[in-house]
Amino acid sequence: MGTPSASIIKPVKTKLKVWGTSRAVRIPKRICEDLGITDESVLIMELCSDDRGPYLALRPAEFDHRSFPDAPIKSMDELFRGYEGSYAPHEADWGDDVGSEVIA
Repeated sequence: MGTPSASIIKPVKTKLKVWGTSRAVRIPKRICEDLGITDESVLIMELCSDDRGPYLALRPAEFDHRSFPDAPIKSMDELFRGYEGSYAPHEADWGDDVGSEVIA
């Protein structure tokens, strides 16, 4: 889905409603379908903040890792399992050495 500041759909306005002693927000069907969530899906709710102020983030619990330290570690073998293409390593030509990075 992306970072919280990056929208993949047009922003949708909704209203906060009273539900018992709590408050509720309706999530449009299209968004639920795009996220693959249903009536009984478990969501993680997080209070966040950016340069525009505080905001509420909801995400399906199965997608709870969104930052680098929480991302699963995969070996190169896992990443390229099933890859059928060809690859021939080559040395990149960065041009002539310039300035203090010249290596003797």
